[in-house]
Amino acid sequence: MATATENGLRFVPSAVEGLPGVAEAAVFPDRLELLSGDKWVVIRFRDIARWHHWLGWLYRPLARRGFRVRGWPMVADRDWFHPPAGRLFRFFTTPPITVFMPDEPPETAYGQTMFRRVQNVLADGGFSTFDLG
Repeated sequence: MATATENGLRFVPSAVEGLPGVAEAAVFPDRLELLSGDKWVVIRFRDIARWHHWLGWLYRPLARRGFRVRGWPMVADRDWFHPPAGRLFRFFTTPPITVFMPDEPPETAYGQTMFRRVQNVLADGGFSTFDLG
């Protein structure tokens, strides 16, 4: 079951690779939080963002200082061409952390899927993802 909170989403992923024992995930416009064991691991998107704009060398330090900058940096690869529980986001952490979406009924409209809702939250923070499919 997913819940909306603080302009973000909390859900139980179908699987997570790259971090052991993840029981819950939360995606906010500026960060990803994963409950691994009894501890929340926080990944700030500005720390893992890849800037595809030619001014990325300038945008990264400005963003870290709190300025909103243009360029829609990418924070993950995404793969959507699977059933819901196989859809994933592979975040640009070291090592990469891959979060698989929860299973959903087949009649769920694409715009209401957790996969699409996560993309919307990332966009609210000015971040994007790259399509592997």
